[in-house]
Amino acid sequence: MRKLYSIPVGLLLGILLAVVFPSGASYVGWLGQIFLSLLKLLILPLILVSIYASLSGGADLKRIGGRALLYYLTTSVIAATLGVLIGLTFSTGLPSGLLNLEQVDQSGAVFSLERLIGNLIPTNLFASLADGNILHIVFVALVAALASRRIAQHAHETLLGGARALDALLMQLLRGVLALAPAGIAALVYTSLAGMDWTGVFELRAFVWAVALAAGLHALVALPLLYRVRTGRSPWPFVAACRAPLLTALSTASSSATYPLSKQTLEQQGVAERVTSFTLPLGATLNMDGSALYQSILLIFMSQLAGADLTALQALFIVLLTMASSAGTAGIPGGGIAMMAFMLDLLGLPQTYLALYLVVDRFFDYPITAINVWGDLVIAAIVDRDLHRP
Repeated sequence: MRKLYSIPVGLLLGILLAVVFPSGASYVGWLGQIFLSLLKLLILPLILVSIYASLSGGADLKRIGGRALLYYLTTSVIAATLGVLIGLTFSTGLPSGLLNLEQVDQSGAVFSLERLIGNLIPTNLFASLADGNILHIVFVALVAALASRRIAQHAHETLLGGARALDALLMQLLRGVLALAPAGIAALVYTSLAGMDWTGVFELRAFVWAVALAAGLHALVALPLLYRVRTGRSPWPFVAACRAPLLTALSTASSSATYPLSKQTLEQQGVAERVTSFTLPLGATLNMDGSALYQSILLIFMSQLAGADLTALQALFIVLLTMASSAGTAGIPGGGIAMMAFMLDLLGLPQTYLALYLVVDRFFDYPITAINVWGDLVIAAIVDRDLHRP
């Protein structure tokens, strides 16, 4: 754990270097890319074997999965509602000329039943692995685990033992990668902040304040309150214990890359492996609290700029529908472009409004990802607590 304590140091060092010596970011960017690539290398095999080992070994799918999905729905609705209400309040007096930007072609991102099925059920496992589609991997691991319960006992035990051994190997590799965490995070933050277009962000002051308020209310009030009510414990020691995955998400803007660290941190806090192995991969694709509130606000601001009359109920419906249709989108930086294009189609807004999304997303992708991860951590801890209730 000593290395994890150094992650805040790496974050602060990256910020300091970006302020004092921004021109030097290009010389150390490779170090951050190595760290991020090594984390991503472990993600999919770790998800595959950990879910299989957990469910094949006797985990109660209905109790774990059903509870997790219920909490995901609850927190997402809360986040989207906050975003809609605050977005409507702040989306007045926007500066003109903000959409005079390069057009982005995302015409292929349309809603269809085929797209939903394709995002859930893979046709080629190796292509899913190459594409980093977490929901595909969850589906394969789930089906394989359920099927293995019906094969011969000796074959089942062999597969289960192999999965557990591979899981132990991957976790050992993870501990080695985390030795690079302070330097890797410093390099990632340094590179990101040094090239940030702060002028474009600060021109949208009303939007910045709206997102900051909604994010603060959800991350510091709604989720901690849910944690306290459902576990009976103070949320703040849990926040402190989870600072390593939260700072990693804040630094990388990748909920997928944060998964191995989230899993390790939760299990060190006493959360059962059968819970982390199932809820965290599922949450990385389905539980998007930060994205729900952020995209709600952004849609309302876009509608105001376009002169469209959008009610709170319409905005909430569109956000929830989009979250369902985009299930399986890889948790990588900038992964929400296709989702935003789909929502613009539903609203009847031109795809040129994606330019506004690209201006602000470079900045907000990092804190929004951290909120997504925070929601996953809270729900995993709550589900584990529920399973221990009499």
